[in-house]
Amino acid sequence: MEFVKICAVLGSGFAMGLGAIGSAVGEGMIAMKAVQSLGRQPSASSKIVRIMVISQAVTETAAVFALVISLLLMFKSGDFSYIKGFTFLAAGIAVGFGSIGAGLGAGLPGSSAMEGIGKQPENSDVLTIQMIIGQAVTQTSTIFALTVALILIMLDPEPSNLKVFAILGAGFAMGFGAIGPGIGDGLVAKHANKAVARNPKHMGLLTRTMIIGQAITETTDIYAMVVSLILIFVV
Repeated sequence: MEFVKICAVLGSGFAMGLGAIGSAVGEGMIAMKAVQSLGRQPSASSKIVRIMVISQAVTETAAVFALVISLLLMFKSGDFSYIKGFTFLAAGIAVGFGSIGAGLGAGLPGSSAMEGIGKQPENSDVLTIQMIIGQAVTQTSTIFALTVALILIMLDPEPSNLKVFAILGAGFAMGFGAIGPGIGDGLVAKHANKAVARNPKHMGLLTRTMIIGQAITETTDIYAMVVSLILIFVV
């Protein structure tokens, strides 16, 4: 059915077009701080470049998830009911918007780690560990968005006008709902990195506080996912 294919390719475009935004900006922030740190500490170039690449690789995760959904939608084919087109479109919306916050959020602790290493290169090991932990948590929001997108792709609902809008609502709820938590987690991790750079001996306390703060920030993401699942399976 041509309508379903149109929705699938449109969803594919939403997924990758929006999904590239956060990761690209986040990686740019990391590289910017790395260059500034190299100007301040050229003798630590190997550490700075190595940690920059690690940080950018983690930040790329959100865009990779968006790419996976984009490719799945792009090559979808078959004899589907018209409502399947809306599930494909909603999947692209969910992971596209859902990747923005995680990409931006991961860039924040990455850039602060680069800045900290430029000022205190002797603390690079503890800063790298702290950075990776903080960045990993920021990816939770895009993992939730990926999960909802995969559910939508596999979904085969009964056609009805109400279900069409429920499915689109699920995509928007998860997509928009994931933006804030991803950025919020990144802000927490960014300032935790700055604190570790100043007081590395208190890394344990700072890491625990960071994780608690990030976990509470993630609750709104969970709300968004719950609402999405209710719209998909109950409404």
